[in-house]
Amino acid sequence: MSLELRLTNVLRCLQQNNLSAAGFVSAILDSRHTTHAASQDSLTMNAAHICAQLYNNEDSHTSVFSWAAETLRRELCKEVAELSLEHHGLHFKATSATVEQLETTFMTLLDSREYRRRKMPHPAGHVPAPEDTPSQNEMDLGELGGDEPHFEDDNDGDEEDDGVFDKRPRKRQRRAGERNVALQHIVSEKTVVIISICLQNTNERCNCLQGWMGFFMKSTGVPEKVIEVMAHAGLSVSLSTIYNMVTSISKEISRDIKREVRTLRAAFAYDNFDIAFNVAQPTLENHSSFVSATSATVIPLYGVDE
Repeated sequence: MSLELRLTNVLRCLQQNNLSAAGFVSAILDSRHTTHAASQDSLTMNAAHICAQLYNNEDSHTSVFSWAAETLRRELCKEVAELSLEHHGLHFKATSATVEQLETTFMTLLDSREYRRRKMPHPAGHVPAPEDTPSQNEMDLGELGGDEPHFEDDNDGDEEDDGVFDKRPRKRQRRAGERNVALQHIVSEKTVVIISICLQNTNERCNCLQGWMGFFMKSTGVPEKVIEVMAHAGLSVSLSTIYNMVTSISKEISRDIKREVRTLRAAFAYDNFDIAFNVAQPTLENHSSFVSATSATVIPLYGVDE
């Protein structure tokens, strides 16, 4: 019996039972009867193939694509909203900022596979891939970026023709692996920046990247107008927030200095310096000035108790 004839018989049977093909599939997936388990397994195991066929069909292409895009958007929004919560440690509180927060390499933390495995939910049945290692046939991603390929003599400095040494990667393959790791690291950093912007848009308190960038730009003398532009672009916090950060960190450093001095195991280094505040066009109200001052540096001493 041909496949077409069998399909006709099945469809006729469905009509006799007042069931459509779509209703039949939905009923099988929703059924909890043990006799329907085999049919459920068949549908779930071939779900990707069925979706691909529906996507390639002209009549269902648009609806399937819209459903997939909306589902993906919804799931990504859920993950971003979850990651923006305070217990994930990505909130940079300006009024209680500390030096430790600035020294935290949050980009490495976000980029780490262990952090994603711990914080980000995975689809059911998904097993995270192991760490990537350079393979013998690995393509040099640098060549895709426009770099000229460098052909090296495979035997240059490598005597790997016999024994177990012939399984080691050649010089060109090792170089391709090193370059791929570097390029993937750059892509990962850009990914972290994009995710950080999305997190800050979802929750304005989730501003770890923005706080770090704002403090860095202020400490390097970036003009305030530039900082304001970066804040509107989602890459920095506002100027008032930066000032709160500076105040909080200054208080913490001041407490550390006082605590160190009270131990009586610290030395002081004094330095005189002069600052000239020149004015381009001096007037009676606004004239140049010259300030002489002295700075003091507290130097912790170690081993003085011995």
